[in-house]
Amino acid sequence: MGKPRIGFIGLGTMGRPMALRLLEAGYEVMVSDRRPEATRALEAVGAIAMPTPLLVADRADVLMSCLPTDNELFEVYIGPEGALEHLRPGAIVIDFSTATPMMIQRIAADAALRQIQVVDAPVCGGPVEAQQGRLTLIVGAEPAVFEQVLSILQVLGQEIHLVGGPGMGKVIKLVHNLIAGSALVLIGEALTLAANAGADLHKVFEVVRSSSGDWQLWNEVVPELLRPPTPVANFRLDLMKKDLELAVRLGADLGSPVPLTALSHQFYVAASAQGMGQAPAHEVARIIARLGNAHLERAAPLLDLAADGGQGDGA
Repeated sequence: MGKPRIGFIGLGTMGRPMALRLLEAGYEVMVSDRRPEATRALEAVGAIAMPTPLLVADRADVLMSCLPTDNELFEVYIGPEGALEHLRPGAIVIDFSTATPMMIQRIAADAALRQIQVVDAPVCGGPVEAQQGRLTLIVGAEPAVFEQVLSILQVLGQEIHLVGGPGMGKVIKLVHNLIAGSALVLIGEALTLAANAGADLHKVFEVVRSSSGDWQLWNEVVPELLRPPTPVANFRLDLMKKDLELAVRLGADLGSPVPLTALSHQFYVAASAQGMGQAPAHEVARIIARLGNAHLERAAPLLDLAADGGQGDGA
């Protein structure tokens, strides 16, 4: 039996390199995107470009999507011209979007009525990991369906975790980004305090890295913050703002408090309002630094800790 025909909808920062990986692995890949230039670029390397998702769905055995929000997922799959009505019984949908678990569960319920299976597979990693097939995939699917698509997922991901049924992939992705997004705010707070105390931030980085505070996000982000800001974004600040908002909404729906996430989200709102939405997500730390009148990329003047007679807070 030959390889399934794959349709791919959404050729943005992540979708494009994922579709390229599938082409390189020898799959027939049909693509559709609102931007004609995105489909033309993939057509030049062997993809079959189609003007609408419906035409992709008509021919696909496996329909994949990597879309920004619930609105696009609804429009593509179950809106007035939804792709589910054009997929044949037995087809499989694999969605890589970071969106709400409720939307993918709604799509899965509608798909089941048409004998179509849905795999919920949001990803962790950036464009470089996507190009190299080193993404982490958080998969929500029925075990039998997971086994059917595992060989395809292995083209895209190095770490593949089956975490439950459709919807649970998106729950765990939101939990992942809740931790990362809030931690970036905390990193900004810590570096700002250190800078205002006159600490050498490079020494702060080294000490934390070599002690119990060591973790991957710290090691990757702090060196970037100690340099002038860069416009190159693997993961944009506005995307983290969106994901934290989704986590806050999920918490409200479940009656599960997420106060620190809600507070962290406001810093992303502030950064976006200042025109930083297309910058890397870690640039939110500079918003904290501005509040503290600190500059992370250069040394702050040494604080005279004896200025108050060494009394401190008494805590």
